[in-house]
Amino acid sequence: MRALPKSPRLLAQTYQVHRTVSSDHSASIHKNALAALARLSKRDPPRQPSKRTPDYETSDNLTDRIEQSLEEAGLRTWGFPIYRCTYQSDSDWAEFLVRYRWHISDSLKFCNGLDMLDSFQTTVFENRALFQGASTAIIREHFQKWATTAIQEESGSPDMIRSWSFSVPRHRFCLFVDEESLKSVLQAPIDDCINKYAFVNMLKGWWKPESIEDYSQDDLDDGDRLEDLVDDGYDPIEGYNVKDVGWMKVALCDAGLEVFEKLGEGFEWDRVYERPQKICYNISNFHARR
Repeated sequence: MRALPKSPRLLAQTYQVHRTVSSDHSASIHKNALAALARLSKRDPPRQPSKRTPDYETSDNLTDRIEQSLEEAGLRTWGFPIYRCTYQSDSDWAEFLVRYRWHISDSLKFCNGLDMLDSFQTTVFENRALFQGASTAIIREHFQKWATTAIQEESGSPDMIRSWSFSVPRHRFCLFVDEESLKSVLQAPIDDCINKYAFVNMLKGWWKPESIEDYSQDDLDDGDRLEDLVDDGYDPIEGYNVKDVGWMKVALCDAGLEVFEKLGEGFEWDRVYERPQKICYNISNFHARR
């Protein structure tokens, strides 16, 4: 949301400092300052007021923007699918889901958008044999099959998933929770919305590793080798030495409402990406809510 004007008290204090510089025409200066203060205190009425926060534009309300994206795409539900990749404790898993939904609700409440809980879908995939300790390749393969079917069930087309104009990321990204991320969430206070260390893993569902076959000699600079184009010199993660390995750790408070809306933008992933083991915590503005 846009920043509100400074309070009259703050502006008045600034004005008083400048008044002491000269006593000439003090009455006139005082009158002009009060008139300027009155103008600053008035906000132009929004041209397209939000139905949830009428004093602001629709574009300033996060839930309005998500709702609009759903309508434009012809879809009914939003929210990241979640893969359970740890099975040591059912009660811990249940508590994780409670905490994740609490953060979603907290964000919606801030936007006066709790009605969006009706369309929020917590799609959870649990299969000990398939997902316990699963590699990202296994999760991605399952996710792509699910996303293709799920979008058709909502009367969408699979072609929308790969279209840059398709701005709802439910069928592009998912979360997966292993024992490390589960413990990080449960160890933090549930309402700690500036905690940088409680995290979940976010997977870019349609990421594909580059290979030498994707390049030709024309892509090389003098002295380079084709092998160098698919090796950024990083320590390998699941065999990949490139910077972007198709997933990252995301702070729990950053893995909900705001990141869902932002990842609908084509290049947002590239802008915020952090290679594991770093944790990404700069996607949303959740610090501003506290």
